[in-house]
Amino acid sequence: MKKEHFLLSESTVSVHRPSFVFTTAMLLLVMLLYAVAGSLFFLLLSGGGVPAVQNAAMFDRSAVAALRISQVAGQILVLALPAGLLAGFHVRGKRLLSREPLVFLGIKGGISWRQVLFAVLGMVCLQPLLHSITELQDIFLWPALGTAGKDVLESRQQMDALLEKLAGMHSLSEAMAVAGVLALTPACCEEIFFRGYLQQNYARSLSPLASVFFTGFVFAVFHLSAANLVPLTLLGWYIGYVFMQSGNLAVPFSVHLLNNLAALLVLHFSGESSSIPGESVVFSLWWWFAVAGGLLLFLFFMQRLRAACD
Repeated sequence: MKKEHFLLSESTVSVHRPSFVFTTAMLLLVMLLYAVAGSLFFLLLSGGGVPAVQNAAMFDRSAVAALRISQVAGQILVLALPAGLLAGFHVRGKRLLSREPLVFLGIKGGISWRQVLFAVLGMVCLQPLLHSITELQDIFLWPALGTAGKDVLESRQQMDALLEKLAGMHSLSEAMAVAGVLALTPACCEEIFFRGYLQQNYARSLSPLASVFFTGFVFAVFHLSAANLVPLTLLGWYIGYVFMQSGNLAVPFSVHLLNNLAALLVLHFSGESSSIPGESVVFSLWWWFAVAGGLLLFLFFMQRLRAACD
């Protein structure tokens, strides 16, 4: 029997999906708490005297370690834990890790590796398009916006410098820790909150497809990067669509995790990117053939994904 969408599995669970107003209130509260908690954890772990983000070069190894721990703590305590507690509340007070709250969030067994494979391949095929959007914004949009565009680029440069500090790997154990902080934890916690809790709730108050679009946009806004808003929104829409089709949170989690790992590897090995517009790949004809080929393969893998979800 075809899975119409990810809510089908709730037929065996007593579920009360909250209203649009309640879900949105929880979203705003969590986003506010996340912004405050991250800074608070950082201050507590570093003992105060924290360098500004603009001065990422001033972060020593102890400050970087404190920031890594605060990132993990914020994701777990302010994203994943509230989603789990709210899920337990909505299924009539069941325990946090019992079956009913997990099903509420889309966490269940029976993972289809065909679904995971086609979803991941679809994400890979989207990368040339997402990269092109970022490049075109850098070349045409931000310069056209004058001071505002310059501020956007400077903000991204500051964040990139901080991420480079966080992604610094000096040993195998540190590499594993970095992967846990920047790839595994965000993929797990963000999927539990954005797809498992928000998207499924909005699917009841809006519609499954509308919930994909709304949650994907909120997911992009959550990352507080104007320069990456459009690519992150498209990525959020794709991950949400994968969840809508598969009905199992493990599938979008796999896509999110591999996307984070790929971004981490690029950040670690790419070094300084060229700032000369003429050297951008978007000025090469072969690149647009690659983009078109990637989109054709993307459509093929989406067809296979839908078939795997039947």
